[in-house]
Amino acid sequence: MSPRLELTLFSLILLLAAALRLGWPELTEFKRDEAALYSLALDVAEFKALPLRGIGSSVGLPNTPVSVYLFALPLFVWKSPLAATLWVGALNTASVALAWWMARRYWGVRVALIAALLYAAAPWAVLYSRKIWAQNLLPLFVVGYIFSALLAFIEGRRRWLIVHFGLLTIVAQLHYSGLVFVPLTALLLLIFRRNVDRHSLGAGAALALLPALPFVAYLLSQTSNGISGQMQIPQARLNMQAPELAALVAMGTDIHSLAGPQAFRDYLASVPDFTALFWLGGALTIAGALLALRSQFQSESHHAIRNTQYAIRNTHHTSLILFLWLLLPLLAFLPGLVPVFPHYFILLFPAPYLLAGIALDALLARFEGRPVRVLVWLIPAAIAAAQVWAFAALLSFVGARATPGGFGTPLGLLLHVAGSVRGAPDVIVVSTGTNPGFDETPAVFHALLRGAPHRFVDGRTTAVLPAGEARVVLWPGGVNDSVLNVYRAVAVHESLTPLRQGEGEVRTLTVSGAAALSPPHPRPASALLANGAEILGWGRDADSWQLWWRVALEADEDATIFAHLLDASGNRIAQADVPTYPASGWRAGDLVISHFSLPIAEGTTVRTGMYASFSLQPVAVLDAAGNPAGQWVEFQIGR
Repeated sequence: MSPRLELTLFSLILLLAAALRLGWPELTEFKRDEAALYSLALDVAEFKALPLRGIGSSVGLPNTPVSVYLFALPLFVWKSPLAATLWVGALNTASVALAWWMARRYWGVRVALIAALLYAAAPWAVLYSRKIWAQNLLPLFVVGYIFSALLAFIEGRRRWLIVHFGLLTIVAQLHYSGLVFVPLTALLLLIFRRNVDRHSLGAGAALALLPALPFVAYLLSQTSNGISGQMQIPQARLNMQAPELAALVAMGTDIHSLAGPQAFRDYLASVPDFTALFWLGGALTIAGALLALRSQFQSESHHAIRNTQYAIRNTHHTSLILFLWLLLPLLAFLPGLVPVFPHYFILLFPAPYLLAGIALDALLARFEGRPVRVLVWLIPAAIAAAQVWAFAALLSFVGARATPGGFGTPLGLLLHVAGSVRGAPDVIVVSTGTNPGFDETPAVFHALLRGAPHRFVDGRTTAVLPAGEARVVLWPGGVNDSVLNVYRAVAVHESLTPLRQGEGEVRTLTVSGAAALSPPHPRPASALLANGAEILGWGRDADSWQLWWRVALEADEDATIFAHLLDASGNRIAQADVPTYPASGWRAGDLVISHFSLPIAEGTTVRTGMYASFSLQPVAVLDAAGNPAGQWVEFQIGR
């Protein structure tokens, strides 16, 4: 193959990789984890904080802050989730180029081009390149880790051992699955001890410590009980799900899972069945792994793969390292010490495609005839074409229609909604939940509305009507009809933002002066509570009983409202507790209507008051002189 043809083919492959990873950045997920990681990175980019830990992990121990620091880099230039999303795509595109370079150096031109093509088009490799997720940063550093191992141990370039150790610690800190490479490095140090000198080893160990220092400082700042309490106690049991998930990620099967349990069949009906081609790719990976394993037991003179005129070194140890790269993650997760998820096998990329390239290169070496060789070259081309088709169809599908339990609302739609209310003097996001640390919609809009005044209200139970002008975002599925009717009754302007088909639409309302409203059944004299809440009266509709109250003074602690329904004899026949909205969002003059599901009937009594959400201490009702005068007020229904 001529250098010009090789460069042309590689350029086309890299363009394909870039298009799939960088194209349509607004068509990506932005859920709670993505929002939390983006917010931490933005703290760094805005010089507000230097986090010592990342977001939580599935094993209980928090992630290290390395991913936060890496995601902060593009935010120094452009403070937008799109910048961080494109950054992930760019790094993963670079990993395709680095994998090609490494394969070309050690296994030859044909292996490099085949592996790069299969890697560029691999559906899960693409999907894991398109959103703000710590583990999505892994591939470039994993390829660098393996490349530096080959340079240091195979070629004896001892200074590369320093780089190898640095990349190992970054990989292990980006995601704890990267710890499976520690035994690989230990094994290579043992096998190639003659290529290791104490100076490089010491410098490498020192470099490995540097990225870990912030997290070490975090761990030291915690008590031993605090750290152990965060970690899960592992119980060993054989977990055959590990090889299944590794095969899924490597071959590109089951990407329909992103369409969710309700819509995946519709997606599958929209694309041809490419299962046979995907499994052919898996078979080639196994064949390449067997060739790599066999090469370990042959002399170097028998092992050399043909067409390696551009490869400077091709010993049996290079293929052994490649084989171990594929094998170690499978072995590490077989004992089932931790739950296993597909993204744990991101660190395999692009080992399966390098092995498939070795298998196809060996096949090409057996045939001299041009027609047969053309057919062999068509194999990776067909696999890649099928994978691109399946991925493009999936991206179109999840971007156009709701996918419950699968792909979340695309980032572009979320940015549009956030942009439509940014600049308002007050923004109230009404959805399910109010805590950005735990609840999906608040987490997303807390990140997207950063720098703009905003607060959160649980639309299942609460309507907050501010004294001044505000924009209210009503998120579909998070607002009950009673709360919706309250907001629509006082809105001076309403606009709709359609989401994906079947996902509903976002209502954005402008409200002004709504706090002047009065309850249908006002209390003769309002009751002031010790936390600054002023109970005004009550109302009801077909679905709920409503407590009307106003924020007289801003509170320091979150509160929960209780409502006890009493019969004519004073016996409690029902009760309900409803959290208010976060105390950090209380504004003097807010009119609040809290909704309770109670079987209200004529002749009953509702006893209501508040208690502190965390300490559970009752909030006193004050008399005219400001002294505690009880713990509740009562309303007679129908009298």
